[in-house]
Amino acid sequence: MLKSVDVHELILDCDVLINVPVLKHHSSTRITIAMKNLLGVIWDRQFYHRNGLHQCIAEFCLFRKPDLNVVDAYRVIMRYGPPRAREEDIELKKTLLLSPDIVAVDTAASLIHGTRPQDINFIKYAAEENIGTMDLDSIKIERIVM
Repeated sequence: MLKSVDVHELILDCDVLINVPVLKHHSSTRITIAMKNLLGVIWDRQFYHRNGLHQCIAEFCLFRKPDLNVVDAYRVIMRYGPPRAREEDIELKKTLLLSPDIVAVDTAASLIHGTRPQDINFIKYAAEENIGTMDLDSIKIERIVM
């Protein structure tokens, strides 16, 4: 679907790309995590909406995947986000996720949100394109509890 897209020039010039999304509910995609956060470097976001939003989100990672994804899941907007969320729509999860695998980190973050990753199309599409894995049992996960 995504043949070309205008991106911010810094995405082309950087040696290392670190993606730092905040986990939250979103009305169009159900949740915002690492893959959807990359819409921030796209000039014409409406193109995605007109041409298969979830497929475009996944396919952008075929062009440029971050070297590291750091998901802020400390205070998570669970519903009505981001513009209409109220204090009662926010839950403290006190979690930080780090991974070079953007599909794995989105899979884990969706579970923290309480959303099945297989119900989020951009995660499914990215896994089908071998951008990363949804199989969290196949990767090493280190949990640090403070």
